[in-house]
Amino acid sequence: MSATAPQTSARPVAAQSPAGSSLAASSGSAPAATPFNTPFNTRIDLNLLQVLQVLLEECSVTRAAGRLHLSQSAVSKSLARLRVMFDDALFIRERHGLRPTARALSLRGELAELLSRLENLSAPATFTPATSQRRFQLAVLESAWATLMPSCTRALTDALPHGSLEISRWQADCLSLMEKGQLDIGLAGHDHSAETPGEPPALPAGFQSRLLWRDDHVILVRRDHPLTRRQTPMTLSEFAALSHVQATCEGRSRWSLDERLEQHGAPRRISVLVPDFRDALSIVAHSELVFCAPRSFAQASSELHGLAILELPMRLPALSYRLIWHASHEQDPGHRWLRQSLLTHIRNAHGEDAEAAEL
Repeated sequence: MSATAPQTSARPVAAQSPAGSSLAASSGSAPAATPFNTPFNTRIDLNLLQVLQVLLEECSVTRAAGRLHLSQSAVSKSLARLRVMFDDALFIRERHGLRPTARALSLRGELAELLSRLENLSAPATFTPATSQRRFQLAVLESAWATLMPSCTRALTDALPHGSLEISRWQADCLSLMEKGQLDIGLAGHDHSAETPGEPPALPAGFQSRLLWRDDHVILVRRDHPLTRRQTPMTLSEFAALSHVQATCEGRSRWSLDERLEQHGAPRRISVLVPDFRDALSIVAHSELVFCAPRSFAQASSELHGLAILELPMRLPALSYRLIWHASHEQDPGHRWLRQSLLTHIRNAHGEDAEAAEL
């Protein structure tokens, strides 16, 4: 019989007396409804809302203090004032950190949007890239990286000599990061379903997007692969029986291609699974394995890696690439410049396939 560790009962984080704050409601008037539909009888300090947002993201006073460059005591005092403001414990202390209450969780999305809008209010009314020191955060799907980012990055940095770019890989949590204001824009790809082959999947409420171009899948093999000398079309079963290398995308190892093949009774033989497209290209260049990839990525990568492009034996629903951003950035002049710069560069690279409308 195994021993069980004693359970520590969950308890609300201790409250402290609220101190005076900076933004007061007019005396003598009825309490105004806040963006969170909570009537306040106390003063509102917008700095407290920033503390709440970081606490919701970190679920730790220590980590929140580090991000905010405050002492743990200062964050604890702010949390006490927040509890009074919202008339709720907001966080329950547990062994490994803080657990948000239902009330705190209900505030998260609206709070991030509110703070982003307030940040936009303090931003300059115009944006001058030649003098701006702004840092933009982008996330790019790996298959679009080889197609666009080397030349696109140069164009952006040339136009933004005193600013900077932070570019990461598009992942499944990027929409959440945009909602929190931790990511400016994403370039993502989406498989169309067989039921709606002309439309990419809908985004959650609060997000905007612009279709960039549509793509399809092809096969990459090394240039002297036996398949390059084949004279007759490949059948679906022959294609499925090949030794495939597969790259994960957004943490997923199964693509729409695999679902379609299984529907036709011809599942692929995945011999090697790798974490990214670059590893897959390297393996294909030095083996008999084949790699299925978007056509635009294949065209941008084949010459560099000494690969040949072959057609699939079946048609698949389209793959769409699009820019995605949170609606709170819609009127931000700097963000508008970034979106328009990306669209212009992509339109130049993909011609009529890219949307021409202004962002």
